[in-house]
Amino acid sequence: MKVDTKVFKVITLSACILILVYLACVEDQTVRHLIMKSWEGNSSVLRDFSESETEQPCTPLSNVVFIKTHKTGSTTIQSILYRYGLSRNLSFVFRRQNKRNGHIPYGHITESTPRKLFLPVLEKVNCSYKGYNISAIHVVHNRPVMETYMNPGSKYITILRNPASQLMSAFLFFHLDRKVKGNSTELKLINFMNGTTWKKSPYGRNGQSHYLGLNQSDFDNHTKIKEMIQTLSKELHLVLISDYFEESLVLLKHELCWSFGDVVFTVQNNRSRPKPPLSPVLLQKMRSFNYADFLLYEHFNRTFWETIKKKGPKFWRDLREFKRVQNETMQKCFNSSTMQPTFNLSGDMNSFCEQYAGSARLFEYLFDKQTRKC
Repeated sequence: MKVDTKVFKVITLSACILILVYLACVEDQTVRHLIMKSWEGNSSVLRDFSESETEQPCTPLSNVVFIKTHKTGSTTIQSILYRYGLSRNLSFVFRRQNKRNGHIPYGHITESTPRKLFLPVLEKVNCSYKGYNISAIHVVHNRPVMETYMNPGSKYITILRNPASQLMSAFLFFHLDRKVKGNSTELKLINFMNGTTWKKSPYGRNGQSHYLGLNQSDFDNHTKIKEMIQTLSKELHLVLISDYFEESLVLLKHELCWSFGDVVFTVQNNRSRPKPPLSPVLLQKMRSFNYADFLLYEHFNRTFWETIKKKGPKFWRDLREFKRVQNETMQKCFNSSTMQPTFNLSGDMNSFCEQYAGSARLFEYLFDKQTRKC
């Protein structure tokens, strides 16, 4: 029986497309490998597909500087870093005079800061203030100084949030609304932005840019703001976006070569009052008031999605797998796909579920562990 050449080519091409679609859905790497092996040498298209989908081996990284920002989901990221460091006996940057959380809120650091303020590095015969593994406290970003006391090759990471929702959250969470008059939250916020009260609080204006190194005196200096963004683009390895939290954690997993279980999270500090919807007038006012934060967010939100696009279909498969692991872990430890509002755990930090109890409890354990006389 004679088969038309054109028809044969169409049938063959259709078969190849169906196989490619099937391969994209196959999660089991063993099955995938066997299928690819059987087609080896028969299709350059399939060889290219296999090579692009092969994940390169990497080594998990333990040295991280996380620039913690306010009301951005940063405490949740902090708890992930604490949990990772706890299980691997890593050294943390903690302010020894601050036994509550170890922070240096909006503090500027110099090369002499570690010896003056920090707890010493773990497990060294003599007290040392160089070679820390993880910094996850509130402190103003200064990479040249941080490099003098962090381990070489540390990854520099931060998290940003839409400046409108971040400002409203901070305004209510830090009770800034009590400092101004108004019959509604919106009117109070407008009066806050129109007045000078914000100058007395580090939380009220451009709080994200401030932690990333922008001086309050430069809040209206467009040149300085753009210079800051350009510098951060070179100094930061990864900027997470709070508004896309799970996607951010998959990127964090990729950047640090961690497992899905390493980035499982429980929500922290989600206790602020319900926030009213934002009117167009208020949004425009916020944009002018928080100009630096808006430029900062828009730049790194754009690079965030560019990074995801470059990773291709594998990113979305990893996101699905992460959500599965996240849900299973929360069901196991809290009998819920989301975090319970209270914890009823044993207090034993060596137990699997106890390590998800939150950054405050993890901090206490880590702080005591690293404390010694020098």
